[in-house]
Amino acid sequence: MKQNNPGNYNEELTTLCYQEVIPVEWELLKEPADVASQQRYQHDNAVLLQGLLVVDEQPAIEHDEELSSLGQELQRIDHKLNLILELLSQTLRSWRNLPVPVPVRLAVDGVEWSSEQELPIGALVLLKLYLSPVFPNPFTATGSVQSCQSTGAHAYTVSVCFDEIDGPVRDALEKLVFRQHRREVARARLRNSGGR
Repeated sequence: MKQNNPGNYNEELTTLCYQEVIPVEWELLKEPADVASQQRYQHDNAVLLQGLLVVDEQPAIEHDEELSSLGQELQRIDHKLNLILELLSQTLRSWRNLPVPVPVRLAVDGVEWSSEQELPIGALVLLKLYLSPVFPNPFTATGSVQSCQSTGAHAYTVSVCFDEIDGPVRDALEKLVFRQHRREVARARLRNSGGR
C-alpha cells in the first residue's frame, strides 16, 4: 500500500487540486481490496476519466472564413451531443440515490472532503467520488485515512491518501486535475480584474 507523507499531501492539495462540491460515498474496509477488485476499479476509472477529458475538451475552431461554416457545424454537433449526454445522465441519476454533495479537494495522490462522521486515522477506506453530473459513474479508489480534523459539531475534514494508481489512470487524473485547476485560476483572475 502506498503511503505518502501527510504533510506533503496537504501541501499538494493547496497547490494543484480539483476543487468541487460533489457527492462522495465511503466505507471502511476491514482488509485491503483484493487484486481483482483493484483491477476492476482501475479499468472503470480509466474509462470514466477518458470520457470526462473528451467531454471537457473544447474544440479549437480557426477563424478562417473558409472554415467558419465547418466550425459552426462542429459547434452545433457538439451542442447536440452535450444535450444528449446531459439528458442521459439525468435519467441515470434519477435511478440511483446519490449522497448530498460536499466540498472536495482532489489531488493525484489523495482526496480531502467534508464528512459528518469521524474516521479513524490509518483506517482503510473505499471511496466513490462522483466527479461530474454528466457521468453518474464514480471514480473509485481505496486508500488510508491520513487525518480527520473536527470543524464543528458533527463536521470533519477527512484526508485520504490513495493506494497506488496505475499509469494510465494516474495520467488521466493528472490531466483532469490540471485542467480544473487552470480553469479555477482563470476564474479567480477574472474576478480580481473586475470581470473584464
